[in-house]
Amino acid sequence: MRIRRASLGDMPGIMRIEDLCFGRRRFSPQLVQSMLLRDDCLVLVTVDAEVVVGAAMCTFSRFQETGRIASIAVLAEHRGRGIGRSLLKASESELRDRGASRFTLEVSVDNAAAIDMYRSNGYSVGSIIADYYEKGESALYMEKDLTMRGKRTSVKVS
Repeated sequence: MRIRRASLGDMPGIMRIEDLCFGRRRFSPQLVQSMLLRDDCLVLVTVDAEVVVGAAMCTFSRFQETGRIASIAVLAEHRGRGIGRSLLKASESELRDRGASRFTLEVSVDNAAAIDMYRSNGYSVGSIIADYYEKGESALYMEKDLTMRGKRTSVKVS
């Protein structure tokens, strides 16, 4: 397995992951295509035998020096192998190379595996966003600030 920058040719694989992992919450094909073409976006894929099995989509604000992890998803049959963690690390590395000193993301309060992964990689909960997703589901706003290591407070979530 390897991680590489995605191209337009990866659209079918990325959309398959979006459909299977997010269902109605998935990004639209138009948004994914836009992210593949924009300079302020980063899309990475994990491929296994040239099949896309994981994807990370990020945005970058040069003005705010912030990278936003918009989505990390791995096909169910490939989970538990560290692919999500590897995509997160690769995304952070690429965003850092662009000048990011802070990373942010939103994650469903019900996605314990993702929350654990983010926490174990230095992210802390900044706030809870009520009604972030459809049907009133809340999200955690998480952040990792490389300039404030050891100087942050976090919200305790049970």
